[in-house]
Amino acid sequence: MTIADLFGRYLRRTAPHGRWSGPAHTPLERLPLVAIDCETTGLDPRRDRIVSFAAIRIDEGLRVAEQPALDLLIDPGVAIPARATAIHGLDRAQLAGAPSFGEAFGRIAECLEGAVAVGHFIGFDLAIIGREAARARRPWHEPPNFDTANLAAALGHPSAHIDLAELLGHLGIELCGHRHSAAGDARMAADLFVALAHRLIGQGRGTYGGVAATHRAPRR
Repeated sequence: MTIADLFGRYLRRTAPHGRWSGPAHTPLERLPLVAIDCETTGLDPRRDRIVSFAAIRIDEGLRVAEQPALDLLIDPGVAIPARATAIHGLDRAQLAGAPSFGEAFGRIAECLEGAVAVGHFIGFDLAIIGREAARARRPWHEPPNFDTANLAAALGHPSAHIDLAELLGHLGIELCGHRHSAAGDARMAADLFVALAHRLIGQGRGTYGGVAATHRAPRR
């Protein structure tokens, strides 16, 4: 089973779900963009918890920031299954003393405020953030967002290359960051979005509205 099979419901999302307050014709080079990633205890947003969150800005001109704007460890308050630790390397001992999601929420919300979020299968990240926020009784408003997996599929990349690292390799993009760390995956999602954005710009679709329409385009 591929990552696309596991996250198929998120691949089919016609993002962006959140509301962008600016004009649809805003060029991608001028959008306030931030790439995000969550590492979790599992793949079910209804019951699993966040153990780390990272965000990296994509500055004006589609330049990826050198350092994350936010890179947080989060104590989930529950046991972390061994299969999850095997992927991201985080266990309860490493998270001792880390803030709870409720304690970290203000920094996460502030980082996303006013920005268009970018991520690989970002629907999963936003769903689990929303569930965590509800559990912590924090107000959550899903930001406008672009899913790099959705965009890659819409631009004709086969499902065999929807995995983030495989897709970057397929496009000849050097991997920057550690796979399955929140900061590493956020950086890779940012690099992937920039590559896809330049392709859309070349096709005359390099605006917020152009990307949103590409999300909604039917796939073959």
